[in-house]
Formats: sequence, C-alpha cells, structure tokens
Amino acid sequence: MAVAGCLAVVGLAVGGAADPLGGFAFSPSGHWVYNPQLGAAFHVNGGGDRADAQVDVPGAGAGPVVQGDTSGFVIGPSKIVEFGKSSLTVENTTAAPSDERPVTLEVRGGPYAVYRQAGTIARLGELGLIPAGGPIGDVVATGDGKLWLQRADAGLLCELPEQADRLSCPVALPQGHRGRLTVVADRPVFVDTTDDTMRPVEPTELGSPAPLELDVPDTAQLASTDVAGQLAILDAPGQKLHLVDTAGLTKDRPPARPRTVSLPPGDYTGIESSGGVVAVVNRTTHTLHTFDSAGVPRAQRPIPGGDSQPPLVKGGDARVYVDGADGAHVMVVDHDGGVSEVPVTGDRKPDSDQQPPQPQQPPPPAASTPAQPPAAAEDRRPVAPPKKTQPPRQQQQPPPTKAALPASPPGAPRSVAATADEGAATVSWGAAAPNGAPVTSYRISWAGGGKTVDGTARSTRISGLANGTAYVFTVVAVNRAGEGPGVSSKAVTPRAAVSPPGRPGSLAVEATTKHTWAKVTWTAAAPNGAPVTAYHVSWVRDDGSRSGSKTLSGSARTYTIEDIWDGKDIPFTVTVTAENSAGKGPSASAHKAPPS
Repeated sequence: MAVAGCLAVVGLAVGGAADPLGGFAFSPSGHWVYNPQLGAAFHVNGGGDRADAQVDVPGAGAGPVVQGDTSGFVIGPSKIVEFGKSSLTVENTTAAPSDERPVTLEVRGGPYAVYRQAGTIARLGELGLIPAGGPIGDVVATGDGKLWLQRADAGLLCELPEQADRLSCPVALPQGHRGRLTVVADRPVFVDTTDDTMRPVEPTELGSPAPLELDVPDTAQLASTDVAGQLAILDAPGQKLHLVDTAGLTKDRPPARPRTVSLPPGDYTGIESSGGVVAVVNRTTHTLHTFDSAGVPRAQRPIPGGDSQPPLVKGGDARVYVDGADGAHVMVVDHDGGVSEVPVTGDRKPDSDQQPPQPQQPPPPAASTPAQPPAAAEDRRPVAPPKKTQPPRQQQQPPPTKAALPASPPGAPRSVAATADEGAATVSWGAAAPNGAPVTSYRISWAGGGKTVDGTARSTRISGLANGTAYVFTVVAVNRAGEGPGVSSKAVTPRAAVSPPGRPGSLAVEATTKHTWAKVTWTAAAPNGAPVTAYHVSWVRDDGSRSGSKTLSGSARTYTIEDIWDGKDIPFTVTVTAENSAGKGPSASAHKAPPS
C-alpha cells in the first residue's frame, strides 16, 4: 500500500502468509539484498530460508546491503541509503565516498563498507569516513570488533579497534614479501606467499612462522576465517582448493599434511567460509561449490540471476550468502554445507518518489431547475456538453533528508617520488582520496624547508638545495577538514651537473743521466661533478720509437716510464688525461729533451 508523499512499507513471506509489521525487530542475523528492478531491499531469513521483510528504497542503484543492530544500509554507486530495521522506513541518505563496490563487514562496532582502491573505510551510521592512507588489500575482523587490513603498497598491517576514529599500522611485513590476511581461531594470521608460511599477527610484529608445506602463488585467495581449523586457499589459475592444518600456529599437536582438492574446469573467483564449510564460485559454469574441512564436496548448485560475477558475502550470523546478479535470488550456505535458494519477489515500485496518477472523478450532476413552459418550436441544434474538471493534484511532499556524513581529512598521496639534479629536486605524487571534500592544497616538506602547491598539482620543483646532501620529501594533502597522512619519498641527493674532468695540472717530467727511466708527476684534475675514475698516461719519442701507455686509478699522481733512455739524445713527449663518468677531459702534455 502507498501513502502520498511517503515510501511504502510491505511485509512479505514467500510460501506463506505475510508477517505482521507492527514492532518488527530482530538481531543482526539473516541477510539483506537489494532488488533494483523492484526498488526495494528484502530481508532473507537464513535459518528459515525465506524473505520475511521488505523496505521500499526507490532509485538506490545496484549494490550490496549491510546491516547493523538497528539499521540497514543500501550502498549504491553514488549514495548510501539508511533504513530502520524496526520501522522499515528510509531514515537517511548520504553521498557514497566512491563509486567502487565496497567490501562489507557485519561485525561488532560496524557495519563497515571498505573502499579498497579509494583507501577509505566507512563506519556506517556513526563516525563517518576513516582514511587508510593508501589502497587497501585484504580486510578481516576479529570477535572483539577490531579490523585488520593490509597496506600492500607500504608493506604494513594496520588495525582499527571498535571505537577508534583512525588507523594505526604497528606491524611491518618483511621487506619484499607478499601475502594475504585471514583469521584463525579468532586471531589475525598473515599467510606469506613469498616464503610459503603462515604467521600470527602480534600487537607489534609478526609471530613465528609455520610452514604451509605447499607452494602458494601470489594470486591465491583466502577465506576470511578458517574452516574448522583448516586454512582454505583457492588457487584459481591452478583450479585447486588447498586445506592447510593450522595446528602449526598453536603447536599443540603435529599438523596434518595439506589436502588439495582438484576443482572442475572453469574460472574460479571468490572463496568464503561459514566456519564448517568453504564455498567457491565457478564463473564459467556459474556454479556454487561447497566443501567440508576434509575437502569432501557437500553441494553443487547453479547460481540464478544472470552471468555477472556474484559476490560471496559472510553475514553477521556466519552464514555465506550469494546474491544473484538480478537481486531477485539469494543462495544461503548454512554451517553444515547445505545450500538453499530463496527467490526475492514483490510488487514493482517506481524508480523515483513519484505519486501514482489520481483516479478521475465523474463530473457532478447538473443542478435541477424549475420546469419551463413549452416552447413554441423545438430547437434541434446540438448542445455542447459541459466541460469536465480535474480534481486538484496533491502536492508531493519529499521525504525528509538528513545531513550527509561529515567530510574527513584526505587520504595519503600516492606514489610519492623524487628525482634530484644540480642543487634541486623534482617531487611528484598521485592524487589523494578527497574523503568528502575537495583537496585544496598539497604541502611538501623537507629538512630545512617547506612548500605549498594547489590541490590540482601533481609535481613541483624544489630549488636552492645543497649539492651532496641527501633529502627526503614528505607530501600531505589538505582539505577543509584538515591534513591527511603524509607519505615520504626515498632519499635523493642533488649533485652538480656532470661534465668531463679538467686538464691535469703541473705536469712535470724528471730524468737524469744516471738512469734510463723518467718520472712523471701531476696534480689532480677538476672533477666537474663526478669523481675522476682514471688517469691515462702515454709517451712517445720524437722519432716514433718506444711509445707506450698506462691507465692508472683516479687517485694516482705519479708514474715512472722505464727504459725511455738508451744513450741516444732523442727527446720524448708525455701526455696525461683524466676521465670520469662523463668521459675524458683535455690532455696535459710535456716535452722532455735528454739531459746533457
């Protein structure tokens, strides 16, 4: 039923009578799904395998629905619509921080929508947006309401406690290592795909590694939690499911050998655990497969609703839900591996808050008039019918709106880098996530200085630096809510422009009649921006005989030419040339006549 100016509220049961709507409330169990064709969100009772409530949310856009204790949230590409789970009415609409489809978590302290590429965490209905400082990898949650996430670009593991309004990143990954995050026995665990180990995540560091005893590729996907003590790893390119005993972490017993399940041919994406079973999706055949902790198949069911990639969602009740692409079907994976399909149907609603057309009312009857005396002759000319009047249309009353989530400071600038030249450096960066307000400026700081540039800038040149001194540049984005986290470049060292070295100085040749050798000396050539790496000494007598050459180190300042004399009075010439990374410089020459 619809009421003018308000969103309709409908209670629904599939295969039975409609439930009463009065005082509808429940704990965060089951799963909500949005059907864009019907413009409504439906609650699927996981245990009862049916849809038991509906909220009309016209025009929200296709996207996931996540629930907290008292509210649900339809997360569309451009907006987030909040509705009350007890009142089943829309209560608030806010702008989405990004148009990407977020990872959602229904956990204590949440619910959360994590925009991985934008590097933003939305705590829905409470504290607003929390910047992560860069792109986010895996996100997992423990029972105390703490989120753990991976900053793969920075090599860090970060945590967000239940009531915190900002991240801390206390755990650094080993240099050059890659891997994935999961939760085992309610503890965060890092699975290192570089050295094929698993390590518990301690408050400030990674714990002792336990071997996986199999080769896990960097492309592997992990379920967010263990499956009855087994780590569930999907090797999609290899079409294999690995189940690894996690006893190696607790060391309370010897771990069993890993189990490997060969999957049917296909392109696999997505893996999730309901605690007792693991579910994977074959995109090629559009099929849902479930296995128990021993790798035994439990169910294989086609996924209805179109050919797009269906997401695997873990609900607050630990069941796994698979939303059909059309929003008209939900598959429920129970804790024992059983799979049921729930059709989601209802009355089609308009895509926007438009009023249905008002029925036309019949014209009022003509008022009666006293009888007139008969006319002398009947007038047979046609008489125009009375004009019909339409009843006035009721003016549409827009639903009340609440203020959008407040803006928060920007995210971290991406890919900060610096290159040095003579007495200067050029600093570059990628755009920071605005987090609800445009970035107005970027601030660049270094030892002994700072600079502010416009929010549209992506690089700047810093001059007046000392050659030979190393500099680290830190870039911070600023919007009206404040400064975001800073990101630093690697150290760079400005140097003078490099050119070939100068001419060696004070070239001299010493020779006596008592010896047949000649001693050559010189002073250092000007390096011209790069160290002198070599000196080249050559000689030849005026008659062309006894020529020779020698290459010496850049620190050499003398050389002795053996057997340059043979009793004949023949003069000779010595040439010395310096070399650096830019090439050879001009030569210094000395002509020596035989001593008398």
